[in-house]
Amino acid sequence: MQMGKARVAARIHDLNTQCKEGLAKMAHVKLQTPMSQKLSAGMVCFEVDGLTPEETVTRLKNLGIVASTTPPYKYTYPRVAPSLWNTPAEVDAVMQAIHSLG
Repeated sequence: MQMGKARVAARIHDLNTQCKEGLAKMAHVKLQTPMSQKLSAGMVCFEVDGLTPEETVTRLKNLGIVASTTPPYKYTYPRVAPSLWNTPAEVDAVMQAIHSLG
């Protein structure tokens, strides 16, 4: 409450933008979440070449990264969710882990 809603929202958007930009630079990753902050907020969905969503989540878990899959609609994707409690360094660590999957 001390931070205020606007600062909380800005921080979450900043961390998720950092994540999306990092994933977009990886040749073996296809970013599924739109880059626009107007179209996304707290979750980032992506695909890793050659891995199922479940394999991606399991491999990240083995690297100490918490990830999940989207609900089983027509397409399922792995996803991460940088939040208020995360730091930019932690988002970098997630990017390094995902990069290592390639």
